[in-house]
Amino acid sequence: MRGVLFAISGGFFLTLQSVANARISSQIGTWQAATLTQFTGFVVALLVMLVLRDRTYVEMRHVKPLYLSGGAFAAIILFSNMTAVHKLGVTMTISLFLIAQLALALVIDWRGWFGMLRRKLNGAQLIGVFMMIAGVILLKW
Repeated sequence: MRGVLFAISGGFFLTLQSVANARISSQIGTWQAATLTQFTGFVVALLVMLVLRDRTYVEMRHVKPLYLSGGAFAAIILFSNMTAVHKLGVTMTISLFLIAQLALALVIDWRGWFGMLRRKLNGAQLIGVFMMIAGVILLKW
């Protein structure tokens, strides 16, 4: 149940962040807003880590370099998100982001990429993705 609550919370905050970042980027520029967002995220994560006294960061040297690229991905995500919100609006941006995330997540689970447990892909999952795409077409129409 906690996982579900965290996922829903993350979805809410992603939408709020998208709106806030778009507003900031219209005033100071997209890459500047991405930099500000990354920096404030770093500060908050650092403070939480210090408050929790979590010292597992010393194990970072054992993390594969590919996985350390998450921060670079975040910068691209922020830029893409802000640009899309300006061009498409919040609803269409979040809808397309969700479809893209779900489609890639299905492929990652199906193929077992990045050390994930391989899971079978079934027709219901594919129908679900196509229904989401149809929903976006209806939203746009």
